Amino acid sequence: MNALSRQVLFDIGERLAARAGAAPPWVYDVRTDAASLATSDNAELQNYVQHQTLMRSYQGRYILLPAAAPSESIVARMHRHYDPREISRLDTIRADLEDLLIAPLVENARKTAAGEDCAAYVSNLVPALKECKPSAFLAFLEQSQSRTHHYRNFLIQSSVDLLAEASASALGVIGEYGEPQSALFRILIDEFGYGTHGKKHSVLFRSTMRGFELSEEYNTYWPLFDTPTLELHNVIHFMFQSPRNLFLQIGFLLYAEASYQRSTEEHFRYLKRFHHGVDAHYFGEHAHIDIHHSAMVADEVVTPLVSKFGPEVGTEIVVGAELTRKAFERSGQHMLEVTTVFEAAVRNGTAEFGMRADLAEPGGCAVPTEVAQARRWLQVGGIGIITDPAAFKRFPRSSVAREV
Repeated sequence: MNALSRQVLFDIGERLAARAGAAPPWVYDVRTDAASLATSDNAELQNYVQHQTLMRSYQGRYILLPAAAPSESIVARMHRHYDPREISRLDTIRADLEDLLIAPLVENARKTAAGEDCAAYVSNLVPALKECKPSAFLAFLEQSQSRTHHYRNFLIQSSVDLLAEASASALGVIGEYGEPQSALFRILIDEFGYGTHGKKHSVLFRSTMRGFELSEEYNTYWPLFDTPTLELHNVIHFMFQSPRNLFLQIGFLLYAEASYQRSTEEHFRYLKRFHHGVDAHYFGEHAHIDIHHSAMVADEVVTPLVSKFGPEVGTEIVVGAELTRKAFERSGQHMLEVTTVFEAAVRNGTAEFGMRADLAEPGGCAVPTEVAQARRWLQVGGIGIITDPAAFKRFPRSSVAREV
């Protein structure tokens, strides 16, 4: 049987649902939408379920505890959630999923990075980012009267990583590889609030989410994640969950720390201007500290590794940076497109703002290329409801909605 056939995904999905059980704590809800493949061979839907399944494989490496004690024994729940045989079954298709979903993106990044000199790339990175246009998404929100709904969706989509921020990076600092490891560990310590829980970056992000009346618990919003959100998550975890990708990981950090200097400052200013009373400390902290992190990655990690091991390492680092840049751009462009198309649907009388999805018992998922299957209203992320399912056909192909 094809390792990634609909039947394989369906079978894995059934096992994940059984592992989650009835009414699981959010952090242990490992369900996917594989059941939808029983009656559909839609390519976009299958791609979405494949990304969900890969996400579940990666999440199996996180130590997770619920915000409140569950009704059952926590020890029994953890033994069930982290059952090594069940995790192994899921991981048997991880490499195939990575080959299908991530490898083509890596090859595309290799083509872009071909011929790039690492030292020149590093030297030009921050100046080039400063020359980029401001966020088109935030610019749109500034003139929208419905900005709160759209920014809420941005936070929901971002929560897939930011509610456990830097946990993926932590997987890249174990082992023994000299002074660059110590530099990366210092960055990790900063991300974790240097041992002070209230200063941990994921805790700061929770405070921002509270300002938009959102749940702070990891994995709560999995039914609302769309395909580009999952792709970005999986690209990051592809790099960090395998030691073979160490130099790609460093490329991620090189690009991310440099780009965050500007993007987080833009979000900080936006929140201060339009959402008074919302805690923007998460973004303000990043805008400050990532200046130092960017220099640390360049000077204490990239330079010594390339000097010691040669230009092939520099090439891999540039590939990782370009893979990250392209993943960020795809995710950001999709966010903007969904935002603008939803606003158009509201103007046309086929959509309304608000959250109605039942996250505990999510309805079936729909994609624009098979929306005819939908018979009910559709929740689009954290933005609102499509009241005429036919209007969802106008959304980007990689969009996902929930029947409500």
